[in-house]
Formats: sequence, C-alpha cells, structure tokens
Amino acid sequence: MKDFSGKTVYITGGSSGIGLETARLFASLGGDVVIFARDEERLASAARDIEGHRRSGSQKVHAVHMDVADPESVRTGIEEAIEKAGPPQVAIANAGVGYADLFIDTPHEAFDAVMKTNVYGVRSFVANVLPHMVGAKGTIVIVSSAAGLMGMYGYTTYGTSKYALVGFAECLRAELRTMGMTVTLVCPGEVDTPFVPKEAERLPFESRVVKSFCGRISPSRVAHAIVKGVAGKRFLVIPGVLTNLMFALHRFSNGMLTRYTSDLVVFVLRWYVSKQAARRR
Repeated sequence: MKDFSGKTVYITGGSSGIGLETARLFASLGGDVVIFARDEERLASAARDIEGHRRSGSQKVHAVHMDVADPESVRTGIEEAIEKAGPPQVAIANAGVGYADLFIDTPHEAFDAVMKTNVYGVRSFVANVLPHMVGAKGTIVIVSSAAGLMGMYGYTTYGTSKYALVGFAECLRAELRTMGMTVTLVCPGEVDTPFVPKEAERLPFESRVVKSFCGRISPSRVAHAIVKGVAGKRFLVIPGVLTNLMFALHRFSNGMLTRYTSDLVVFVLRWYVSKQAARRR
C-alpha cells in the first residue's frame, strides 16, 4: 500500500469503528494522525491504541475533542488540530449517528438530531478544514453509506442524511477539482461496529431482512478501501462484494430490481406474520 510518511490525516469519529481502524492503518503506513470524537475518555484510549500501530516513534498522534453537531466545537477543534499537527493532506469526515424506524413513528427531534450530525456535521468539518488544505492539493473523504445510494425500508431518516452526503460529495468534487484537490466518497453496506446493536433497538424486522442481502463487513475492510481510494484518487468507493453487486443491479435496472426485491421481501414477511398471528387466535 502507499507510503503516507510526512502526510497528516484528520479523522472525525476516530475513537471507534471505521474511524479507529482507518487511523490505525494510516499510522501503520507512516502517517501522522489526528482523531476527533465527543467522548474524551474513549478518545484518549484510542490515541494510545493508534500510537501502538505507528511505523516510527517520530510519528505524531493527536486526539482533539469535537462534537461535529456543534459548529463552534468544530471550529475550535480544527484550530486546535492545526496548531498541534499542522494542516492535513487527507481529511476524513467519518463521524455519524444512525436511526432506523418507520417515518410515521419518527419524531422531528430524532430526524433533526441525525441531520445535525450526519449532514451539518460533515459540512462544518469540511468548511473549517478546507481553507487549510487548498495549497497542499489534498483529499477530502466523505463516509456515506450504501443507504445513500439505494433507498431502504425503515431508513427514511438515516437514508436521507446519507443521500445528502452523496449529493454534497458529487458537487464538492467538481469544485475542488479546479483547485487540484480530490474527493473520495465511501459507501459501505452494514459494518460490524457498535453502531449495529444500537440501531437494532428500533430497526424494523423487515429492514433487518432487507439489509442482510448486502451482508456485513469488518471496519478493517472499510479502512483498507478508504486508504486505497485515497491513494488511487478514486471518487466512489463501495467496500464489499455483495454491496457492489446490489449497487450494480440498482444502476443497471434504474432501481427497478432493488425496489422490486425489497417490496417483495416486505410483502412476504408481512403476509407470513399475519398468517402466524391468525393461527394463534
């Protein structure tokens, strides 16, 4: 893999899951790493972990407290990071939250909270870090989701936020290209992180079954896909064979095949559940 010696990488949501695995990988490839997260205790623990993956003891690892949902926290966090580590050559907007439920059962407050983190949080991070990166002709990485490429039952909140990131990345790519910069958009399917059991608290059964078509991959696999995408200056990165296959079918059929499959699964499941309920009466 590419040598990132002398390069500085910023990663939001860097204390766990995809963010932590990506930070470990960049450190193992010689890069200096700055991670951002809300939980200061987990942030400090993650920084110590990343230090153990460095290729050289001279590499810098910094942890900066940041709540991406708070624009002022993002502004001060980036200022602190610039002061400690200098401007990044790679900035990864990875922090995000999930929410799964039927739209009819989703309160405004829940929808708003997801948008503040997943959409406005990415906007704030990019807006604050970009002015420091233009001269270095660096790379902005936006971690979206397969849920930002294909609609799914029970994902009206999360899917909306991730579709917004796809549109943001597409437009940003065109603008930054004129500055000699690149954008990498990462859209994994389900990833085995602490996010999964928390999401399961509200995830409709139909959604769980539909999601299984794309399988589940490890954070390490996503991290490797991110690094390869950055190194190859690729725009769209979709980790996972099954997710790539589903997206190919989606594009090939203009969405008809994936929509039909999803609708059929939901219909069959509801028919089965109602039949079982009738038997118990």
